Amino acid sequence: MSEQVQKLFDNIAPRYDLLNSVLSLRTDRRWRRETVKKLREPQFRRVLDLCAGTLALTQALLEANPECVVRAVDFSQPMLEKGWESLPLGLRDRVEIAVADAMKMQQPSQSFDGVMCAYGMRNIDDNALVLRKIREMLKPGGRLVVLEFFKPEGILSKLFNATYSQVVIPTLGRFISGHPEAYRYLRDSVRGYYTPSAFCELLKSAGFVHVKAKPLTGGVSHVVTAEVAA
Repeated sequence: MSEQVQKLFDNIAPRYDLLNSVLSLRTDRRWRRETVKKLREPQFRRVLDLCAGTLALTQALLEANPECVVRAVDFSQPMLEKGWESLPLGLRDRVEIAVADAMKMQQPSQSFDGVMCAYGMRNIDDNALVLRKIREMLKPGGRLVVLEFFKPEGILSKLFNATYSQVVIPTLGRFISGHPEAYRYLRDSVRGYYTPSAFCELLKSAGFVHVKAKPLTGGVSHVVTAEVAA
């Protein structure tokens, strides 16, 4: 990940959660609930939250799966600090936070039952490399869950991308955050990213099985699941 992108997220950390709620019309909460459903079974005891940001997905999983502990990793220390401050005290003993770049992260082989990533894969320069790393970190039968804005394929998602995400999000993002470059980056990163189908093929190439993509809100966002063969 570039130093420039890291600085963008450092700068918008104080208002990141508010911005997500406003810009998604509060559907971001429903999307997170749909994501953590994939990891709420008791066998997912140790989970890595990659590109964890302000720990919104971490908190959602801890509430959905009382058996799990989470290692939350992000390249932005201000984002993690903001998330830690807002995390309920009763959940903190089940979370370990660490500042790290996904491209350089080192974890023991087969150390996690699950890995999740919400809106972070687009910020990773080499998705293929990181997906191979994730596969090595997962135990046999482990599961990866990715919540992401992909380059649109369907009619509704293309319409959304051509209107709301290209015009409204950068405008509101600039007004609320005071950092226009951050939300121009969001718009442009979606435009240059994988389609859901292409991302699924990338997962298969990295050695994952049972790869599925589920559209959310008419394909505006997707939750993708993949597993390591047992």
